[in-house]
Amino acid sequence: MKNTTFFLLIFFLVLGNKLFAQDNIKQLLEERETLQQEYKKTESLSTGLFGNRSKDDMETSIQKLEELIAKDNQILAEYEHLKANSQAEFTEKYNELIQQVNDLSQKNQELLELTEKHKGFSKENHAMIEEIEKNQGLAIALLGVSVLLAIIYISKYFSLKAKYKKLEREILK
Repeated sequence: MKNTTFFLLIFFLVLGNKLFAQDNIKQLLEERETLQQEYKKTESLSTGLFGNRSKDDMETSIQKLEELIAKDNQILAEYEHLKANSQAEFTEKYNELIQQVNDLSQKNQELLELTEKHKGFSKENHAMIEEIEKNQGLAIALLGVSVLLAIIYISKYFSLKAKYKKLEREILK
């Protein structure tokens, strides 16, 4: 929320600054147009002898021309100021994008590390499962052998017991 408010504030400041600068240039251009019209009027002045231009007429024209040049310089300075601001904004946006790329690269690297870690856990888990299955197989084999031996023992026991009883009956007879 703070970032959004901050970016909106900067956006409106930049937008306001651009609009102000554009209005300023527009005003300077209007002033230049007025000065140019005044200069043209002074060029048509002919208050000298025989309808020629006098020294004062020429000085007035030169003064208006100097004012026109000064206004042109003001306009150029304002354009340079706009250009510098535009370049600064571009550089700022470029730096923000570079920062975002760096952040995304860092997150990507973290994801790659987590993936490798997960693969390591998977390998460990796979090895543990194989070991458990191996041990289960061994336990089942031992249980099978034990059951087989128990069956053999029980069958031998009962067969020997039956023979014993048979012999005992024969002896007792």
